[in-house]
Amino acid sequence: MALTAKRRVFIEYYLRSWNATEAARRTGYAYPGRQGWRRLRFVEIQAAIEARLEELKMGADEVLMRLAEQARGAHTAYLQEDGSVDLAAMIADGKQHLVKGTRPTREGLVVEFYDGQAALALLGKAHGLFVDRQESESTVTVRLEGNVDPEDV
Repeated sequence: MALTAKRRVFIEYYLRSWNATEAARRTGYAYPGRQGWRRLRFVEIQAAIEARLEELKMGADEVLMRLAEQARGAHTAYLQEDGSVDLAAMIADGKQHLVKGTRPTREGLVVEFYDGQAALALLGKAHGLFVDRQESESTVTVRLEGNVDPEDV
């Protein structure tokens, strides 16, 4: 059975809030407290939520690609000669993930980028380049019983 437009809207609101009552209220159901949780029990709605989550989630390759861009300093392509950052171009190119944060000052907007060194460390861990080694000393006591020659052990 195909989803109605109202159920598709409910799913989108639910994925934003993770609250069935709130999603039902925003969708326009008459009794959101009852109808919200009931909608989550519908098999087709459950399947549609799972499908949307698959679309929305970030895979390992995308995580590594974004870390690589941070480590390579891809944000430098958007630096202007006067030291400012072309945020509009970054957003247009889909590179806003390179920005850690912004804050206004008297001189203008300060843009903070993610630390490239930290990104390199995370990439190194992901590729198994850094192995933590722990040394351990242990003593084993063996008790021999019967006709066992200690040199055979």
